Amino acid sequence: MQQKAEPQQALSILGELDLTRSLSEELRLSLAESCRFLECSAKHRIKLTELHPDRLYLIDGHIARLENGVIERLQSFRGLSEPIDLIGENLAPDACLVTETPCLFLRIPAKALESIVPTRSEVNDIELDPAEGEFLAELYQLINNNKLVLPARPEVALKIQEMTNDPETGIDALTEIIQRDPTIAGALLHATNSPLFRAAKEIKTIREAVLRLGFRNTRMLAVNLALRQAFRAKSEITRQAMEEVWNDSVLCSAYSYVVAEVCQRLDRERALLAGLVAGVGAVPIIQFIENRAPDKGLAMIRSLINKLASITGVLVINYWGLGEDLVNVAEHYNDWGYQAPQPDYASIALVARWSALRDEGREVPDAALIPAFRLLRLTPPLPGEPIPELADRQRQLNQLKSMFSL
Repeated sequence: MQQKAEPQQALSILGELDLTRSLSEELRLSLAESCRFLECSAKHRIKLTELHPDRLYLIDGHIARLENGVIERLQSFRGLSEPIDLIGENLAPDACLVTETPCLFLRIPAKALESIVPTRSEVNDIELDPAEGEFLAELYQLINNNKLVLPARPEVALKIQEMTNDPETGIDALTEIIQRDPTIAGALLHATNSPLFRAAKEIKTIREAVLRLGFRNTRMLAVNLALRQAFRAKSEITRQAMEEVWNDSVLCSAYSYVVAEVCQRLDRERALLAGLVAGVGAVPIIQFIENRAPDKGLAMIRSLINKLASITGVLVINYWGLGEDLVNVAEHYNDWGYQAPQPDYASIALVARWSALRDEGREVPDAALIPAFRLLRLTPPLPGEPIPELADRQRQLNQLKSMFSL
């Protein structure tokens, strides 16, 4: 007997599966609405090839599974053990199962799953040399099997971001969150006592730091410091690559904040976060190379980042649960032709990244060909010229760059 799954019950189970646990809660809930529970009595036979390519998970009960002439007995206890994947990507023609006790299964429709978790990534338009291709093959296998190691969720940064939407949040609450992470707390005290913020006397507590910096500056700086923990590498080459990525992120976040403020269409602190995470897809790529071949040159690392960061960035942002608006930012990290129907954070991040790259003397496309400028009602600057609407914001930009580069 098959019945529609209660979304909240299916949502809870999807949070346990390797296949879907890295998705944001919003995406899991969308998928949960398409799922079905299957209740079967004992001695019921199910031919798995008739369900493929849907996914089937044993939630509760005992079964005997047959494939390639081999019988495997499996059991799962709801609430006590993880659901068991019974179909997977590949399936033998004789694959079937027989229930030995009353059983409960979760069936995930393939179409709903593919719309959220693509079974394979499109790489036909990515040009690679043989050396890059060797790394790409393994990297894509990890991505498609949901086994790519992703950077840990920056819990402090996420908590602080939540506070920006709560008008009741006060200094005590912000101080408490920062103090939960000694590394970030120490870095914040160090920053507060730097020449940029130094007061008449040494700042020794987080509360004093918050009072010295101000609520808004503390939030922005603490988010920056928390996210910086994800941009870590060990070997000399990968450290250099990671530092380049982080420096780009700092510049992009500063410009994103100012662009959002000038346009007055979207939240500037959300834009700041968008700028910081726009290129976060580079992190698992660099860490992957570090684990496989840390002696590879910067040229290859940069090339792989340029070609794959948008794909891995979507994985990271989904895993961190930052929301669809920031997933969109990562997805269009390198897409200068991106044209949204209305102003969004991806458009802001693209304009900000263009500005950051130009500041560093790197090659950028003609601003007149980038739809994001027109969408945000910004005048595309002539070659070598700044964005006109930001011309009187240089002092603010320099302050943000200094603060985030501490």
